[in-house]
Amino acid sequence: MIFDIDGCEERIGYHFKDKMLLRQCFTHSSYAYEHGENDNELLEFFGDSILEFVVTEYLYKNGRGDEGKLTVERAEVVSKKPLLTAVLKLGLYEFVLLGKGLENNNRLEEKLYSSIYEALVAGIYIDGGIIAAKNFIKNTLIKEYETNKKIKEKKEKSASNADYKSKLQEYVQKNKLGSIAYDLLWKKGPDHKPTFRVVVTLNGARLSEGEGASKKIAEMQAASVALKKITKQGGKNK
Repeated sequence: MIFDIDGCEERIGYHFKDKMLLRQCFTHSSYAYEHGENDNELLEFFGDSILEFVVTEYLYKNGRGDEGKLTVERAEVVSKKPLLTAVLKLGLYEFVLLGKGLENNNRLEEKLYSSIYEALVAGIYIDGGIIAAKNFIKNTLIKEYETNKKIKEKKEKSASNADYKSKLQEYVQKNKLGSIAYDLLWKKGPDHKPTFRVVVTLNGARLSEGEGASKKIAEMQAASVALKKITKQGGKNK
């Protein structure tokens, strides 16, 4: 199969001295078996460690908190989903070499693409050294993470500033409607990136539900919907 080296290097932002090493980064074991080539599994193994080191160093140098907080944040940065996103945004999926039986298997996507990213990190490190590997990780992964983090913090700050819980409580007390309560319906997802869903009730009757990355955000969302609903109905929970 013809491998577009120039196109691939342009997407990556790095030019390999060893072009066969670049090809190996994208070679799945199924393709390697069919064509007698070297696969990317050892590169993936090596790249995983390099990636964790670079992200750990970045978080440490930027003073992001204690060991527990840094461990959680690192796990979020190097998890499969951000690596998958990076590969998709760069369009690197076009260069993956797969065996015939796996070419149309969408279920492999997350694991496959995240492994391609890790293999590529190792390939760049072997070919160009740690500085080149750091630049690739920072430009394709850390910058995206920081952007998403700022957006998340802005949303949390906005939700906090709005404080719909207080506004709802004030409205209920002012109109002598009874008592408000918040209950957690469920918590899903990994510990480093959970999702909460909360229900708010008035005198035991359901008003609305809210969802968010923290229990506080979920409660604010639920309170916001409840406040709009109850004021529209003139203080009556129908």
